[in-house]
Amino acid sequence: MEINELKIFLAVARQGSISRAAEELNYVQSNVTTRIKQLEERLGTALFYRKSKGVCLTASGQTLRGYAERIVQLTREAHDALSDDAVPQGPLAISSMETTAAVRLPGLLADYHRRYPQVALNLVTAPSSESFKKLLDYQVEGAFVAGEIHQQSVEMRDVFEEELVLVAPQETDPLMMESLKILVFRSGCSYRACLESWLRQNGRLEYHSVELGSIEGIIACVGAGMGISILPRSVVDRPHLIQNCTVHELPEPVARMTTRFIWRRHEKASSALQAFRDLLPAP
Repeated sequence: MEINELKIFLAVARQGSISRAAEELNYVQSNVTTRIKQLEERLGTALFYRKSKGVCLTASGQTLRGYAERIVQLTREAHDALSDDAVPQGPLAISSMETTAAVRLPGLLADYHRRYPQVALNLVTAPSSESFKKLLDYQVEGAFVAGEIHQQSVEMRDVFEEELVLVAPQETDPLMMESLKILVFRSGCSYRACLESWLRQNGRLEYHSVELGSIEGIIACVGAGMGISILPRSVVDRPHLIQNCTVHELPEPVARMTTRFIWRRHEKASSALQAFRDLLPAP
């Protein structure tokens, strides 16, 4: 097997589509199709199920993916170890929660880009649980997540200490609202889990979850009287965002949540990732 074949295989597995993998790799689609067929013939097994819309991994494909990810990563590590050029460069993919990306990271990312312009930095936003999965699946090199981490396969560093507050429409008692709606990011968000836990602790078991994709959308819907949410104070302390909203303080320990930066354990960090970690603040 050639390393480029494995990279093509991983791109198709990641995208679930040969055409999207070709776009990601900047290859002709027919070239990707041919290389996958050649790999399957060489291994003597089908790696993908072909569907009307895209592809998905077979059991053999799932097995190969684990090995392929480690082989590609080891190749990168070998290249870094033998390189005489210590200047951070190349791609660096980082995942982050939407709130952290919007409030905490702009200055950090701008500083990093000024220092290391040769690094192609890619920031993707996702809930903590999804970011964690992206890290373990080798889709990103590091991730900002919130809440407790009980996983031996990652290293971590505390970077931000957030005070959480309850955001509600003006002149309303959040726990007394009829037909209560909570305005949240999709499942896997640490702040959503915190809000759901707080409601249970206060005996409010019936509510409807409305998933929104942005901080601005959540706060605007709260201001319009649609429902309530829990967000970091660093987000709602921007006056232009919280018109028609009331901010309620929460009791300890609900009001505190630590944001951590995590990366894979037992793996040599790329120069780009090491430089990024060196810029991280202390909480």
